[in-house]
Amino acid sequence: MITAFAISTSALDTAQSALNVIGQNIANASTPGYHEQAVNLTSAYTPNANTGGTGTGVDVASITRYTAAPVDAAIVTANANQSSTNAQLGISQQIQTALNSGTGGIGDQLNSFFSAVDSLTTQPDSTALRQQLISTAGTLAGQLNTAASTLGQLRTSTGDQVTQGIAQVNKLAGQIAGLNKQIAASEAAGGQPNNLLDQRDSAINSLSQLIDVRTVNQPNGVVNVIGNGTGIVVGQIAATLQVGPDASGNLVVTQAGSAAPVTIGSGSVGAQIQAYNTGIPAASSQLDAFTSQLVQSVNQVQATGLGLKGPQTAATGSVSAASATAPLNSAGLPFPVQAGKLTVSVTDAAGNRTNTTISIDPTTDSLQSVATALNGVTGLQASVNAGNQLQIQAQSGYSFDFAGRDTSPASGAPVANPDTSGVLAALGVNGFFTGSSASSIAVNPALVSDPSQLAASTTGAAGDGTNLQRLSAVKTQALIGGQTLTNSFASQAASVGNTVQSLTDQQTAQTGVMQTLTAQQQSVSGVNTNTEFVNLLAYQKMTQAASEYFTTVNTAIGYVLNMIH
Repeated sequence: MITAFAISTSALDTAQSALNVIGQNIANASTPGYHEQAVNLTSAYTPNANTGGTGTGVDVASITRYTAAPVDAAIVTANANQSSTNAQLGISQQIQTALNSGTGGIGDQLNSFFSAVDSLTTQPDSTALRQQLISTAGTLAGQLNTAASTLGQLRTSTGDQVTQGIAQVNKLAGQIAGLNKQIAASEAAGGQPNNLLDQRDSAINSLSQLIDVRTVNQPNGVVNVIGNGTGIVVGQIAATLQVGPDASGNLVVTQAGSAAPVTIGSGSVGAQIQAYNTGIPAASSQLDAFTSQLVQSVNQVQATGLGLKGPQTAATGSVSAASATAPLNSAGLPFPVQAGKLTVSVTDAAGNRTNTTISIDPTTDSLQSVATALNGVTGLQASVNAGNQLQIQAQSGYSFDFAGRDTSPASGAPVANPDTSGVLAALGVNGFFTGSSASSIAVNPALVSDPSQLAASTTGAAGDGTNLQRLSAVKTQALIGGQTLTNSFASQAASVGNTVQSLTDQQTAQTGVMQTLTAQQQSVSGVNTNTEFVNLLAYQKMTQAASEYFTTVNTAIGYVLNMIH
């Protein structure tokens, strides 16, 4: 009878344990990362040398946690790839927005600028059309400033995200190492730490969204987590990663105590590092190259023309050289200076005009030597001011220009290109724009305050718009990689657009892959509530039967006791 009591009690206890597992499954049917569990039963018995053993009921041998290791590993990899694509797409979309290539954007405003030039060509003396051209140029410059600022802010925010991501990597690595310790201790004591295993898998999945990782199983339930050749978690020890700029300003991830860089190939952090170091700077560099060529080309035309007031009496370059005595090709100028000639025309009070040509060699000539050469021209005084800028002043009774007109009285044909060296644009003399990059471009304040200084003419004759014709021709010149300014910007915008579309398609495909993998994982480790309800009924009946059995045994014992008494 004692054995009968043990059997009934074991049945009730086992059924209760099974019902607890079923309840846990049902409660967590929608919990992310939860793995279905099931009890495994074994017959209990008392060993006996003669009979082989006496049955004493039932025990829970173990609790199975359903897993699909190959699918789980594939999901970890897919996590990193999908998160990388999502991050790349988000950043590329922001670059696309920054470039402002849509209606009314930079491309349209560039066309509006050249349209305003063409309009002024029909009435070169019109103050209203001059103001319209300068206003249009100001809007274009403002849009370029905004684009540069937006790209700069995007790079800063991306860098912040990298820092935050690395901090999260360290936090998750610490959690995984701690769970390794708890799991190892539990298994060593004969336990089954299924809930701890779920927590660790969840942490690994979160980690894989940040960086590319793989897991390597170790004894006692421990896993090592490897990130692209670097041990992120080894047993119960978590690595500490840190991120900072290198000498070039690029972000580099290292392990605490080591200067060796840690390569992060994918995951959101990997994509953000790539964007910070390469993608965003490349977009900014292209925009700056476009802006630089625009400024150089327009300024060169403006500098070699004449405003409504004719020759001028003073000019100061807007560009500060890094050194007044260094050769021009190493003086930190925004635009290259070529070996060529600069022709300056000086007009005296009687209207006599004399052309003087100065040879420029950027490998030997410095800003100071250019100033010295101009200072030697009759009627001119030239020097380098405290800001390392070229300063030209006409002597009393004289004026000057760089339009290359014929002398007066005429002694030869006009100079077709008064500045074959490009030194005027490089030094910012009489420029239309100031600055040389998307962040620094602006319309010359002198033109804004006095539109008559806009150089429409090359002859000085009333109503002459020949310099505007030269300016209009800039639109069709192949200036950047064999492309016009308009086509160059359109190509950059189109390239970013293609990248966005490609990443969008990639995102869609990866979403499909992840859905398939998740479905496969759920088919093995996910909770099937229909199955759980069937199990629930089975163990409910087991409980009822064990209770009936216990009652029957108890009644039988009562009969026996009554018979004895």
